[in-house]
Amino acid sequence: MEQNKIEHITLHLIVFSTIFIIGALARQTVLHYGWDEFSGYLIFVICSIIMGAIYFNLQMVFCQILSPTIEKYFMKFECYRNKAVLVETPIEHHALIESIINTELIVSEPEIGSDTTSDTTEEVSMPPLPESNEEDKAELPKEEAPPSTINNTPIEESNQPSEYEILRANAMAEKERASQEKLDKVIAYTKRTLVSYLDETGLNRLCRYVTEYYLSDSLPKTEPIKVDSQLRTIDIMHFGWNIGKAFGKPRLQTATFIKRVFAHTLRDSEISTIERKMSHTESECKIKLNKKIA
Repeated sequence: MEQNKIEHITLHLIVFSTIFIIGALARQTVLHYGWDEFSGYLIFVICSIIMGAIYFNLQMVFCQILSPTIEKYFMKFECYRNKAVLVETPIEHHALIESIINTELIVSEPEIGSDTTSDTTEEVSMPPLPESNEEDKAELPKEEAPPSTINNTPIEESNQPSEYEILRANAMAEKERASQEKLDKVIAYTKRTLVSYLDETGLNRLCRYVTEYYLSDSLPKTEPIKVDSQLRTIDIMHFGWNIGKAFGKPRLQTATFIKRVFAHTLRDSEISTIERKMSHTESECKIKLNKKIA
């Protein structure tokens, strides 16, 4: 309580000191412009009264309007709500609660000791049970403990996936299977088509680039692969069209991909030209256009 009084006194001293300074500055200002002493003191008093009235009005508005609104907002948070309850509880109530807890602890300790002593005495004085009783107990069937439940729902049932989860898992698995099957067909087509024009290292590297191109939305990092001179630019364009069509990739993206991979063969062709002529047919070409890679 004393701390709160000190804080209020300090706040009022700061406010009134500020009001006094503002009034003094107003008095000095009017004196500077040629007003007399009486007018200066009058301005000082008027400014002090006005500033004091503004302060008290602002304090009233804050206490009656802003403070309840802010407190209502902060009461939504559990930590602030618990703190407010503790602050509002009188100190006497805290002392009373602590005394009750201490009294219960003191009373409960002898009871625990007496129970322990009585249990020990009963165990010492208890005669041995006959063997027939032990056999009867052994023959009795054990009761099965009921399954633990959460909110009256067995744990075994709650762990089972729902119908939606099962259907979604099946759909995702089917989609993954179809995607992998499409990739396998394109890789098989790549090996079957270019095995005669690439060495083993270059063919394996090309298959890796094709796989990365299919699985990624962006173009993979590649190094140029040099194919046999028997293949012309139209053959490489047809190859790019076939795999791009199978993957469902845009023409421009596929044209950029084969331009990077077969940079030596397509060195004289621009990407725009490759994009435009990828699906053109010519009489003399070794790689034909395929509508569907099977």
